[in-house]
Amino acid sequence: MFDRRDFLKTSVAGSGALALAGGSKLAFGATAANSYDTLVVVYLRGGMDALSLFSPGGSNANRAAYETARPSLKIPLSGTGAGLAVSADQWRLHPRAPQLRDLYTGGKMAVVLGAGMPAPVTRSHFDAQVNMEVGLAGQGGGVGWLTRVLETANLPGTVQIPAVSAGSITATSLLGSTETITMGSGSDFRIDSGSWAWNVEPDFRTTAPPGARGIFSMLPELWSEAGAFETAGRQTLDALNVIKPIDFSTYAPANGAVYDSGSGFAQQLKMLAQLIKRDVGLRVATVDLGGWDTHDGQGSPANSYDFFGNKVEELSKGLGAFYADLNGSGASNYAGTTSIVVMSEFGRRVRENDDGGTDHGYGSVMLALGGSVNGGLTYGTFAGLATAQLFEGADVMVTTDYRRVMSEAVIRRLRNPNVYYAFPGYSGYTPLGIFQGTDLPPAGGDRIFANGFQ
Repeated sequence: MFDRRDFLKTSVAGSGALALAGGSKLAFGATAANSYDTLVVVYLRGGMDALSLFSPGGSNANRAAYETARPSLKIPLSGTGAGLAVSADQWRLHPRAPQLRDLYTGGKMAVVLGAGMPAPVTRSHFDAQVNMEVGLAGQGGGVGWLTRVLETANLPGTVQIPAVSAGSITATSLLGSTETITMGSGSDFRIDSGSWAWNVEPDFRTTAPPGARGIFSMLPELWSEAGAFETAGRQTLDALNVIKPIDFSTYAPANGAVYDSGSGFAQQLKMLAQLIKRDVGLRVATVDLGGWDTHDGQGSPANSYDFFGNKVEELSKGLGAFYADLNGSGASNYAGTTSIVVMSEFGRRVRENDDGGTDHGYGSVMLALGGSVNGGLTYGTFAGLATAQLFEGADVMVTTDYRRVMSEAVIRRLRNPNVYYAFPGYSGYTPLGIFQGTDLPPAGGDRIFANGFQ
């Protein structure tokens, strides 16, 4: 059975594929900024402490309860480590997130309060992540929610790389996808071994003896079967054919953006920025930033030791550089067609523990940023920090289903109404107004006629 990439390989291999090597875009790419949107999902693994990233400000009625619950870990209002005031000082961003503050005050970032999975409630990292990424109100299925989005996306047959999972393993949200390329580094995504020198083709920009052929062109001739292994191999070669002419090492980010060379997270965002600008058809991308499980030694910006602040700085600098790199006008306005959503599996307990940290909690925040985000605002409802307002008397209450945020991004930015298929069991979708775009009637999708279904 053919899937979309097999059909593409059969019909355009040869001159169509080789035409990709010399140009700055795909042969069939648009001449202006991408006419489609790319959704980038950033997952903060470990349960990010939302009350330290986005804490109650001086004019927030919850400030007193916050300070009582966190005598050592609170983000101060003044002095060393003071938070960055936003929304008339209703809220404070962590002091080591000036890039996020600038995006927020510039109307390009929004914060969703009390975000999370409403049911089933779990404080297990594994269970919470699986529940969210599979998109079910419970475990099961083995197919990620972004995979179901891709299945019902009705993508043109010429799109070779609709999804990228940045990292060494495929994100659970993209499990089951035959459309996804998993790579941690664009410069490492290559074949560099074999009985034939892999890089002797002229389109690899190397000098080779007349008639020399490399492993890249030989492999398809060695596959005589049409099984799952061969299909996966041909899909990989298709992706290599698109990526191999891109010189990742000499890429110069736009607008003075600087990606931290010591941050794998920043370098993966840099790779995604290059793929977005090359118009490879990227619709969905995932990237992780781990290390948020702060049971002890969380630190504080008011002190010299600030472990949590180190993570916040990496997040803020990476996203700041990513947005700046994509930001532009006209044919360079990639920020206008890129939407980034930041999430974590849950928040932390309101009260700090005796080990200078915070334990697994429940409600968190989500960030949404991009040129098409109605930013500079908070969305959703914050239930409060009084004991009676907390979940089980200990945790921030979940008041906004994370699927509501993701569904709005899928409908308004990806123009795919099939959110009830992406999130089985979810219903009653109502947009919060975070993203600009047109609302479509939410639907359940039809897997039989989905693009790419085998």
